[in-house]
Amino acid sequence: MQSIRDLKSNFSAPPHPHPHPHPHPPPPPPTGAMATGSEGGYVQQGSIRMTLEDPDLWKTFHDIGTEMIITKPGRRMFPHCKVNLSGLIPCAKYILLVDMVPVDGFRYKPPCRTYLHPDSPAPGSHWMKQSISFLKLKLTNNTLDQYGHIILHSMHRYHPRFHIIQADDMFSVRWSVFQTFTFPQTSFMAVTAYQNTKITKLKINHNPFAKGFRDEGTNAKR
Repeated sequence: MQSIRDLKSNFSAPPHPHPHPHPHPPPPPPTGAMATGSEGGYVQQGSIRMTLEDPDLWKTFHDIGTEMIITKPGRRMFPHCKVNLSGLIPCAKYILLVDMVPVDGFRYKPPCRTYLHPDSPAPGSHWMKQSISFLKLKLTNNTLDQYGHIILHSMHRYHPRFHIIQADDMFSVRWSVFQTFTFPQTSFMAVTAYQNTKITKLKINHNPFAKGFRDEGTNAKR
């Protein structure tokens, strides 16, 4: 067991309908263990297995250096984080969190926030019945952001950490043991504009929301 001090108190829920959401109470860093996945796309820690969806797509981006756009209003990731879980206790409640950790180990101020999956807390049976998507997670470079987006710094590398906490509510997190999972192929460079044209092409070819760019390119060739 180890204490992970990087998991701060800035739990970030999805964008709140009110521009000034009330922050979650600040629990001290919980205690837990961390496991790093292989390029195969899954990692086992105790009885819990986490599998990364679309591992081949992540690897394609990773091989040429994944980049994620950050903006003041916040931008969704692509590929976005999506995982499957097995081995949870069906009737026990769990909270799922994601944070972004600097790959270079540099500690930034303010600290990176932690994104709370909107289904949290939910029984293990809920988390295991289908894929868990973090599509609504947004990245921003606005250090004054009040919408719960993950705050990152441009031109620095990060990787997502997935935290599973067995707890009935957020107030119980401070006394709970959690397990952390990471996947090397999900690391990325935070940028305000794409630096690599190959990344731009991959995003356009694979991102369903980039259909307009694909159609525009097709029409231009005619």
